[in-house]
Amino acid sequence: MFEEYKKELLESYFLKKSQKQLSNNLESPARLKLKKECLKIFRDKYTKSDDEMLKAFFDPLSKFNDHIKSIERFELDKFRPLVNFLQKGTNIRDEESVKLLAWLIDFEPYRNWRCKDDSKGTGVPPGITEGEPEGKSEGTEDPRANEPQVPDQQSGWSSSIKRTMIFCITLFAVAGTGFFLSGESRVGSVREPLSDEKCMYWTGEHYEPIKCDKSIKHADVMPLNLEMLYGLRRINATDTLTKYSLGKVWYSKIRGKHEFFTDSGTHPVEPNKRLKPLTNYILSNYVSYHRYLLTRLVWSIGIGITVAVSIGMVYLFRRKNRLKSRIGSGMI
Repeated sequence: MFEEYKKELLESYFLKKSQKQLSNNLESPARLKLKKECLKIFRDKYTKSDDEMLKAFFDPLSKFNDHIKSIERFELDKFRPLVNFLQKGTNIRDEESVKLLAWLIDFEPYRNWRCKDDSKGTGVPPGITEGEPEGKSEGTEDPRANEPQVPDQQSGWSSSIKRTMIFCITLFAVAGTGFFLSGESRVGSVREPLSDEKCMYWTGEHYEPIKCDKSIKHADVMPLNLEMLYGLRRINATDTLTKYSLGKVWYSKIRGKHEFFTDSGTHPVEPNKRLKPLTNYILSNYVSYHRYLLTRLVWSIGIGITVAVSIGMVYLFRRKNRLKSRIGSGMI
């Protein structure tokens, strides 16, 4: 099964390559380019569901508690089988390398592909023998066959209401959760600089590559520095910082307000101020993880109440319609 997945993945890679849908790092892959692409993709689209794959490939011995560090310190030679797989079509036995490639080109993860493949069947509903009429067994008469058939005038309306309410519940829950988590995880996306973009500027959250002859209002254009471009980002959801952030986060106090960043150096707007390592004092006095947990709790309770009320309303509509149907059929 995995060989079939690997075949489809490679076909997808060459199709995207022929259609110019790949980045420069993947168009002509090399060991260093793959490492750069991993860092870029991680910063652009990382989700918690990627943890297992990233850890299995970059940190199987659990030496790091930070994916960025595990990628940055990963030995380049370990990318060689994947490079040969893409350049020469050499067979690759390492499943983790194949799963990494799927992540890099936005191909369906293996676990999803496998579940979808396993679910393929004959199309016969479970519990029904193929060829057997669905609904009743041979020789069994439906006891409701002689009952007067009264059209349920409300059934279509009720089904429409239920579908609408379920859709609204799902939309509210997803939109609300997404809105909350967007502020929690958003640190700004960083794109690969083009060949003629030799400068960059600070967007307020991260550095963005730009041509040196262009100017940006309210921003200084400076020479391109790849380390700063990929490494320095402002942390928006500061209340998510914990003691595990010590040694990984830096801060500066600007106009009476503390700002937090993912790397050291100077402040991107106030270059005369250096970014200092996060300390226990700053963490205890200017960051509140309990406030973050309380906010999550309030959101969860709100969504839970909305879902419960909506389900209750659907139940009442169904009960009311069943009662009308029974009255119309003369059963009451």
